[in-house]
Amino acid sequence: MKSFIVCLLLAPLLSAAQDCKFKTGKDLINNKPTLSTGFIDLDGNTLSIDISSKEIDFFFVLNAPSVRCLTEETEATFNFEGGKSKVEYHNSGSMNCDGIFHIIFKNSAYTPSQLTRLASKKIVSLQFSGGSGKPYLIEFTPEQQQILNQTLNCVIKEHKSVL
Repeated sequence: MKSFIVCLLLAPLLSAAQDCKFKTGKDLINNKPTLSTGFIDLDGNTLSIDISSKEIDFFFVLNAPSVRCLTEETEATFNFEGGKSKVEYHNSGSMNCDGIFHIIFKNSAYTPSQLTRLASKKIVSLQFSGGSGKPYLIEFTPEQQQILNQTLNCVIKEHKSVL
């Protein structure tokens, strides 16, 4: 009976530990391990977070015609729950007309504060602007918010493992 109760109490801890599912690989240049979330669907757009020994790369592929051509001035604005807080990032990738947008954080023994801020609150929407055309808004459903939050927390937990 006691072992049953202990197992019952440990079940939530074990299920939370299994939420972090990364695809593993090797960096072709330095042979160090890499991690990737794979592509996450965000209303027809996709996000993949790739972690190497040098960087954490948020790789967005946008499928809206209004944001196909992106420059270094293109911004992504993450809007948090409550509406009063937001954070902006510029495109870390090169100019392209394929809808590809990168946000790159340096990977180190310490978790980047910007990454911690992204994971600290629920992200309700993401707006891309400054490239060409009008701003493009992606509003997340509660399920997408939860998936995004879990993914960010997994990235925070696992990014040091590839150093």
